[in-house]
Amino acid sequence: MKRLLLSALLTTGFAASAMAAPLTLTGDYVRVGISDYGTLGSNGTTSPGILHDSTGTQNFAPGGIANDYLTPGTPSEGFAINSAQTGFRVNNNAWTEDFGFASPTLLTGGAAQGYDNAASWTGSLAGSLSITNSYFFNNGDERVVVQTVITALQSLGDLVFGRHLDPDPDVNRFNSYDTRNTRGNTLFAPEDLVSAAGLSTGLTIGILDLQNVYRSNTGINTSCCNNDDPYNVLAGYGPVFGSATPFNDGDYGLQMAWFIGDLEAGQSATLTYAYVMGARQSDVGGDNGGTVPEPGTLALLGLGLAALARRRLRQ
Repeated sequence: MKRLLLSALLTTGFAASAMAAPLTLTGDYVRVGISDYGTLGSNGTTSPGILHDSTGTQNFAPGGIANDYLTPGTPSEGFAINSAQTGFRVNNNAWTEDFGFASPTLLTGGAAQGYDNAASWTGSLAGSLSITNSYFFNNGDERVVVQTVITALQSLGDLVFGRHLDPDPDVNRFNSYDTRNTRGNTLFAPEDLVSAAGLSTGLTIGILDLQNVYRSNTGINTSCCNNDDPYNVLAGYGPVFGSATPFNDGDYGLQMAWFIGDLEAGQSATLTYAYVMGARQSDVGGDNGGTVPEPGTLALLGLGLAALARRRLRQ
């Protein structure tokens, strides 16, 4: 399936590349692109997607082979919302842009909130909401913290938000799209973490809720390359770490969703989560001593970004 989709992706990606201005953020463990779709990645198959070096020496291509979890095959990383007023809407790093296509902004000085690497992107769904995704990590972190601020431009009911990743840590080195997938681990509940590990390398990536303000849940989708409706993900599905059937193996997609509920026009919701990486699935998210974000700092940043989004929309 991925190889069939790749030719179409390359065709559409080439047309978009003339306008593309993605950013690259690099630390000791992590190098990522921030796309013009507001996702991780550098638009389509362009590197870097999500590069990881578990040794922390910036060796993202040992032996000349990149440890890129996103760009092999048909890269898929995206976010989605659903509500009574908007229906199901998606932005993806390669195909879909319901919230627009715009260059991300590098954050420096005070805007970076003390992080070594930071960038932000803002898009909107006309007349309904604006959305800002901001990405942060320090050089010693084995994670990328993401803050999503959703600001209602009209009354929204039963609003939900979701994030999706098709993880491919073994493709470049072993030509395998399959991963070992699970929800939760020894550190985190299945509602808070979903992860995938390369069957050959063991290299692991997951999506981890950091805030526990809004109800969250996770899913492992047998369709690798698309956002599931967040309403579906909130029911929770897929194997749970430590259970009788703790894993499933295959070319599957990771899903996380949050239930926000009702927002009146002008109100905002702030979600804080992370893409976490490591050498072991059992404790991924523990960061091996990496920086854990301060919730208060991120909450203040969310208020500032929401205000900035409203000012931009009024201009």
